[in-house]
Amino acid sequence: MEAVGKTKDGKEAQKVLFSFVFIYLLYMTSRAIFNPYVTVYLQEKGFVAEKIGLVTGANSFMLIIAQPLWGIVTDKLQSSKYTLVICMMVQAVFSVALVYSNTFFAIAACFCLYGFFSSPEGPLLDTWCLKSLKKVGHHNSVGQMKFAGCFGYALSSILSGYIISSYDTTKILPVYSCILFLIAGFLLMVRVDSREEKKEAFPKLNLGKIIRDKRFLVFLVIIFIMQIPHRAAYTFYPLLISELGGIKTFVGYTSAIMFLSEGIVLFFSKKLLSRYRPENIIMFSGIFFLIWQLFYAVVRKPWQVAAIAVLDGPSYALFTIGILYFLDETAPSDMRTTYQTITYAVYFGLSGIAGNSIGGWMLGNFGFQKLYLFGAVVIGVAMCGLHLMNKMKG
Repeated sequence: MEAVGKTKDGKEAQKVLFSFVFIYLLYMTSRAIFNPYVTVYLQEKGFVAEKIGLVTGANSFMLIIAQPLWGIVTDKLQSSKYTLVICMMVQAVFSVALVYSNTFFAIAACFCLYGFFSSPEGPLLDTWCLKSLKKVGHHNSVGQMKFAGCFGYALSSILSGYIISSYDTTKILPVYSCILFLIAGFLLMVRVDSREEKKEAFPKLNLGKIIRDKRFLVFLVIIFIMQIPHRAAYTFYPLLISELGGIKTFVGYTSAIMFLSEGIVLFFSKKLLSRYRPENIIMFSGIFFLIWQLFYAVVRKPWQVAAIAVLDGPSYALFTIGILYFLDETAPSDMRTTYQTITYAVYFGLSGIAGNSIGGWMLGNFGFQKLYLFGAVVIGVAMCGLHLMNKMKG
């Protein structure tokens, strides 16, 4: 009977691992069709840097509203899968609406609604994956699952770059929409449990508990500051490539290098987590964020932008893995999804508003070099704060 039990456990683990490898592969492949080219799309619509910053900043504002809301909804429903399915289907509709949007306000509105439904997908998928892997004894394997997604993202972004260079971004949006519907259908067929452990039918949000968690609040402030320069750098690197004389396919190459680098780091993250605390991993990521900003301040050729993007792995991949496991360790067991989505709202939403708005203004008035030098200083300040937080632990 024991041997049978082990066999069943082994089969269950294989099913979970295979399911999430395939889910991440499909999900990230779809994201690469359009996400790296948002700035290119806005540039094609005739927007200057300041207006691009305002549109992407407005989208980030919507993330702040959406993240806590989706976290609360998912905690109450005690399921991640159906939330993901609904979000992908509605998001597919608004991505097609972007094809027919031409005015500033129409495009901004579509991006806000698109962002509202796309914003919970990443954190919900990561949380669902982590919970499922813990049940089958593979707690530290999230990074290896995400590696498949990064590989798919890299290939898809290069292919999309060739298509967009030959036509424009609006030609690829209907394809993107269809793929989102297909992924939603696949998720409905997946048999991996997406429910929380049974607690009470309608668990309390308990905002007081969050407000009293001083370490969590300090942590939010630090990652907010750290991510301001990164959000600006990610939004405006296609404009940097264009400024240096690069063609649109260079955006695809740069995006591919970013995510291949992320994938490699995520693949080996299991070993890193066995040796270092999540707080230290976030600290390591900050060092590479800072180096990245300094390098972008001195680039002179478009191929250099693509080459330096290799730092995305040891910066952003370490950052996201560090946050995921930091919250898994420190958040109350009945509020992990809420903590995760609030954190995502801060470093992707609030930092996105500040980074895109300030970045667009600085780019229009001072140029790329001062934008990235300013970013390096801001990240240095955030790292000092994180170091102090770690020293004061306990």
